[in-house]
Amino acid sequence: MLLSVEGIVKNYRESGIRALDSVTFSIDEGEIVGIIGESGAGKSTLLRVLRGVEEFDGGIVRFQDLTVMPTSPKDDFLRLQKQTAIQLQRSFGIWPETAADNIIRAIRYSEFGEESIPEDEGEYNEYKERAIEILKAVGLDERADLWAEIMSGGEKQRLIVARQVARKPKLLLLDEPGTMSCPSTREALIDALKMANKKFKMSILFASHNPEIHRSLAKRTLLLSRGRIVNDGNTEEVLRAFLSRMEDPIMKVSIGGPVVLKLEGVTKDYTLIPYGKVFELKGTNLEFRRGEITAIVGPSGAGKTIILRMLAGLELPDSGEVKMIHRGEWVTLGKLGRRSLHARRHIGMLHQEFDLPHWAKIIDLFAARIGIKDYSIVEEALRRAKRSGISEETVDALHRVAELPDGEMQAKLEQIGLNSEILNELFRKKDPVLAQRVATTALEAVGLSTDFLGRHVYELSGGEKIRVALALALISSPKLIVLDEPFGDLDPLTLRLVANSLKMVKSKLKPSIVLVSHQLDFVEEVADRAILIVEGRVITDGDPSEVIRRFCEVE
Repeated sequence: MLLSVEGIVKNYRESGIRALDSVTFSIDEGEIVGIIGESGAGKSTLLRVLRGVEEFDGGIVRFQDLTVMPTSPKDDFLRLQKQTAIQLQRSFGIWPETAADNIIRAIRYSEFGEESIPEDEGEYNEYKERAIEILKAVGLDERADLWAEIMSGGEKQRLIVARQVARKPKLLLLDEPGTMSCPSTREALIDALKMANKKFKMSILFASHNPEIHRSLAKRTLLLSRGRIVNDGNTEEVLRAFLSRMEDPIMKVSIGGPVVLKLEGVTKDYTLIPYGKVFELKGTNLEFRRGEITAIVGPSGAGKTIILRMLAGLELPDSGEVKMIHRGEWVTLGKLGRRSLHARRHIGMLHQEFDLPHWAKIIDLFAARIGIKDYSIVEEALRRAKRSGISEETVDALHRVAELPDGEMQAKLEQIGLNSEILNELFRKKDPVLAQRVATTALEAVGLSTDFLGRHVYELSGGEKIRVALALALISSPKLIVLDEPFGDLDPLTLRLVANSLKMVKSKLKPSIVLVSHQLDFVEEVADRAILIVEGRVITDGDPSEVIRRFCEVE
């Protein structure tokens, strides 16, 4: 036996939530075990406890000859960390360098206890050969010299898994592996994990909401519900019990409103040295209608995220125009100024790498978001800027920076020699009464109660974080909602709730909703229309079932 868990208890005292309640199970050496359960069941918390990075309140973790209890010294938790490796849910903690160098650092850590790069060229080349072999296992060997920061979400996730495999842990902990990958990439990742399990005798404990990943990887699965293991056994039997509680889908209703957003002759190239051209969009024309849900599908790295960011005005085309209807007139989002700023207020976006501040209170997140979405607050920001000699174009540019994921926002500000204080001064006015009213409506739309407003981000499950982030995107009654692969790590039961919520949002608010997803069943259930993108080209545009069939042929 490799791991024995006895009566683990974990409480979040501020919210009064018991995340884990007397959890008991064991894993043998070389065994692969899955964990499934609804969002908030405690899966991520359990993995962090077993990793040795989350304190717990009761029970015992036995890892071979090591015993860890709540009162154990810090050194015991550090020893547990050295025996395990973890890929956290939606974590992109990678070095800002090539994929190969990221793996080299992980190999060096397993050998010397520190992540370093050899200075000797001959030694470096030897390590690089070993790194490429590991990258080959996850289908990234041809991307070895590509900088990790510009990889697609699915590629980054595979790189993180490769880094953990390179450390050769006795137990590999995975939180939602392959959630942002296309079907073929996900299969490659599963094959790589099977290889690591066989080659290195590495035990694997993974949490996944995707039944197919359980079927492909694990003969045994644990069903976690409200912090308790309620089923431990044959994977197919456990999945059958879990999926039996799924809500029925709401009927999809066609609205067919007017065009509210369009791309006219848009081109966009990305060229990286020494890799060369990694993305090219040529002369693309697309239209998006009010009350229509459009899904964009395609392989990892096809350029889907860049297209979404151009739709939201957060990425500018090299040529051509992105236009949005605002107050009866077409506004070019690429032209900075008051008109585009106010048009974009009615765009809600959920980024692929969204990052809710760990210690933030949920009500404060809504208050901050209102600071960049409320008309009167934005108008006040423009007036203050004018008195300070700041142009409307500059305010619009800073407003776009404020809508980026936190890490990217900080990097952009540093590039132009500013810090986040200027954003706080311009847009972050707090209006708690307005925030409470708006947040209540938005949370109800995604199936969450107002009880969540008093919670902190660190008290939320991965699925709850996604639904809070979606609610934040709804606060301005948007005309356009842009969703970049946000639902990959939702369990099927919660995903159905969100799917039904999107249909209700479409019927009630009648926005144009554009989403990227690798979950093809979800796409077919919610989308009125689908677009297939391959290597920056629109391959087909039309009925979701037909587009998905074509995508599977391309794959």
